[in-house]
Amino acid sequence: MSYNPVKKRLLVLFILLVVFGVLGLFSSQVKSFFYNKSLNLQFMFWQSGQAWKTDEEIKKLIEENHNLLSQLADLETTQNENEFLRQALGLGLEKEFDLIMAQATAKNVFTFKGATFEDSILINKGKEDGIRKDFPVILADKILIGKVVEVYDSFSRVVLISNKDSMIDIEIQETGIFALAKGEGNFKIALDLFPKDKELKEGALAYTSALGGIYPSGLVLGQIRNIKKIDNEAFINANIEPAFGLAQLDRVFVIKTAKIVND
Repeated sequence: MSYNPVKKRLLVLFILLVVFGVLGLFSSQVKSFFYNKSLNLQFMFWQSGQAWKTDEEIKKLIEENHNLLSQLADLETTQNENEFLRQALGLGLEKEFDLIMAQATAKNVFTFKGATFEDSILINKGKEDGIRKDFPVILADKILIGKVVEVYDSFSRVVLISNKDSMIDIEIQETGIFALAKGEGNFKIALDLFPKDKELKEGALAYTSALGGIYPSGLVLGQIRNIKKIDNEAFINANIEPAFGLAQLDRVFVIKTAKIVND
């Protein structure tokens, strides 16, 4: 096979430029790790008079760079997970709840086992990890996102609080009034059974109540919006704006509760 050292050097230079361009997306700690790992490769390429002898050496260099990029991605994932855990520990969640950290692998609208699900997510933890049906799912700052409804060996499906099948006992901030939060689908939640003769403020927080026996009390659902009083109705009409967005549904915590519904 013909040997063209100039072309091969240009190929390696191109690879290194791409790699260092990608590094610009990551944190300084992770970049430092990669630079240290790749020093030997940089030295091999840039030392004066060095020539690549075989195509196998080029292939080996490419494989080594791919491996380093894979390690880089793993380090970034670990760093993000550690930051998520630090946030939870800073709020003392581990003192209140027995938690299982999970990663969302599909969210909002997706097809699973031939069926289409809306206002749901899939997480990468299941029976093997101690997940059970009806376990609540939260974010690090005690924001409720939903509960587990289907559990498999290594993953589970979670319905969001906006799912049409979701109905949660709640308490409204500073009122002492209990009511219901009913999912309407498409990321919308309705307030139900709040008496019309009681004061309800725009922006008041809705928290979980322990009345239903599934959710611990004090988890945040969202804020009261669009309050309406209709003459011939006994209860106020209003919406609850969820305290989270779809972009936040990446890493979550599953709360291991005392009540377990066996599959």
